[in-house]
Amino acid sequence: MAMTIVEDKTTIEAYGVAEDFKDYIGQVTMIVDTACEAVNDMLRQGDSADQVQEYLERKTLTLSSIASGDTKGIYGYVKGQFVDGDNWVPGKDYVPTERVWYKEAVKADGAKVIIDPYIDARTGKLVVTAAKLLSDKESVIAIDIWVSRMQQMTEDVACADPGHEVMIMDDEGNIVSHSIPEEVGENYRDSKDPDRKKIYVGLRKSGGKVYTIHMGENEFLLCPRKIFDNWTVITMNSAEPAMQEIHQLTRTVMLSAIIGIILTLAIVFFMTAQKVKIMNYGDNVQSIANIYVTMHKVDLDTHSFEVVACKDPRIVELVDNETYSSADEIMRTVASQVCDDRSKKELIDFLKLDNLNERMGEQNTISIEFLTVDHRWNRGRFIVAERNDDGSLKSVIWAVEDIDAERRSRDELIYLAETDQLTMLNNRGSGETKIRNMLRSGEGGMFVLLDVDRFKSINDNFGHNVGDKVLVAIGDAIRKTFREKDITLRLGGDEFAAFTPGIYSMEAGKPVVKRLISAIESMNVPELSGMIVNVSVGVAFYQPDDNYSFEELYKHADSCTYESKKAKGSFATFFQNPGDF
Repeated sequence: MAMTIVEDKTTIEAYGVAEDFKDYIGQVTMIVDTACEAVNDMLRQGDSADQVQEYLERKTLTLSSIASGDTKGIYGYVKGQFVDGDNWVPGKDYVPTERVWYKEAVKADGAKVIIDPYIDARTGKLVVTAAKLLSDKESVIAIDIWVSRMQQMTEDVACADPGHEVMIMDDEGNIVSHSIPEEVGENYRDSKDPDRKKIYVGLRKSGGKVYTIHMGENEFLLCPRKIFDNWTVITMNSAEPAMQEIHQLTRTVMLSAIIGIILTLAIVFFMTAQKVKIMNYGDNVQSIANIYVTMHKVDLDTHSFEVVACKDPRIVELVDNETYSSADEIMRTVASQVCDDRSKKELIDFLKLDNLNERMGEQNTISIEFLTVDHRWNRGRFIVAERNDDGSLKSVIWAVEDIDAERRSRDELIYLAETDQLTMLNNRGSGETKIRNMLRSGEGGMFVLLDVDRFKSINDNFGHNVGDKVLVAIGDAIRKTFREKDITLRLGGDEFAAFTPGIYSMEAGKPVVKRLISAIESMNVPELSGMIVNVSVGVAFYQPDDNYSFEELYKHADSCTYESKKAKGSFATFFQNPGDF
């Protein structure tokens, strides 16, 4: 039992640390995806490398406000030119196509790749890079993350519990990060230090499961957890707490044999064992209590519910003051009381134990994020504690942690990744994805596509700054015209679109389009000195029983936009139903 508790603790720590690192790196590298989407659009439109440079400068400025100290920004190689959002100008001997970030991105052929730590030519710091090859098969966009930030995270985790070590090791045995800073850069595979070698060899033999090693007279439990294809987080704890109870058992049995008073010593042993168990139990969960709001162990055979640690007085009261028939009932009751209505149904479904075996399969953990009644984001996680001989679940740990700051930071990054930074509408990638998802779900509607007439002349005659102001004003007009549930997006350049679910006919859609054109023509951009901005609009409808693709819907609207451009002034054409406004 004691060994099981220690293993549970070690496993939970490893999963928690691994998820923290994955979330952190994922949040920063998410920006690569949206930057690649935008630069791909720019390349399709024939924009120059200098224009890409300007875009990366704006994107880097935005990124620095939320990830300051973690990265120097976005950079890349576009149209034969090195571009850098932080305006770094490399020396003449710097050849972008010879750098590891470029080579690895080309090798990945369009998939985002995380590159092992290397020394950055600019800062001289150890960095990890996320990079991606663009659609032209020559250009690459990348972002660096400083390893020093991950090192700090590792040390912070270890400081919360001085009794254990935390490290990140790659598949070659290199230590990327370690709670003991001096270990960073060591290679445990090739090390002549037998203890370091044991950690690497044990990892390779463990198959990803908890394993033990001996260092001198001490025994340690190590729990590995993959965070990327070639990186593993390892937490290492002393196995001594578990061994104390085993030693206690041995001493008691020997004493019992010598004295022969079996009944008396059985009682003494029981009381002593219970005391040791409680003491060890408390030691083992002490560090976890600082991380998790609640921890409970659920026995799936008996449907019992054991409190491991709980810092939420509401849950303590709910569990202590009620009589429940099963763990299912306890968990449903707690969820209904502490979870916000927006997350309640999803959380209660997630907590069902009757299909947990099927949902987890061979996985060691599954998780869900939910909003509490206090409007704070929490992450709940089922973690395998024990399995039966046939591989089915015997018991699990249900652990809940507060991730409010992390979730809100991630949501901000997602918003930035999905948002056109000039107009604050959806960008092309996120907007089209949302429309596709809506069409797949069987929800039809009206798709509106619009181009600004003679926008190039606005840029040429008034300057790009005024052109940007026109685009911002059009974004505002679109936002005011459409409903909150409608999907509005800037496709790139002077092209915009919107999708309004539930509108299936020209009769219903015509007033909306008319309102949009009126809002755009009445925009006030002082630098235009009263000039009216005209737009060409194409409209197509997707019925609930239609089954063609978004690309086909786009073509319908685009052909109508082409027809509208033939007219003078603002004009809208409906697919197969032209109309003049």
